[in-house]
Amino acid sequence: MNAITKEAVRQQTETFEQLKRQDRQWFALRLTMGYSAVVLLLAVLAICGVILFGTRIYPEFVVKAASATLFADVVGLLLAVWKFALTSGLHNRLNPVTFVPDSKPVLGRTGA
Repeated sequence: MNAITKEAVRQQTETFEQLKRQDRQWFALRLTMGYSAVVLLLAVLAICGVILFGTRIYPEFVVKAASATLFADVVGLLLAVWKFALTSGLHNRLNPVTFVPDSKPVLGRTGA
């Protein structure tokens, strides 16, 4: 192997390793956000449940606000999970970063 080929292989290896690290970090972030969303949903559910089941204790405005908050939180969580966790187009796919004959190099991302 000549020096140019060695340098190309080194750069390709470094690029792929960086993409692997970024993929691992994004996975950890998505997982953390998912667990945080579940904990927050349970907290909102508990607080709103106490207010909704104790309607005699709280003013009518507070009960209506709790029911609206609960509805908005559940809908927001469902939309967020749908968009970030279930939509496969947002995730980067690891691909080889090597040169394919008669084409351009693949840089670790699928088509737009």
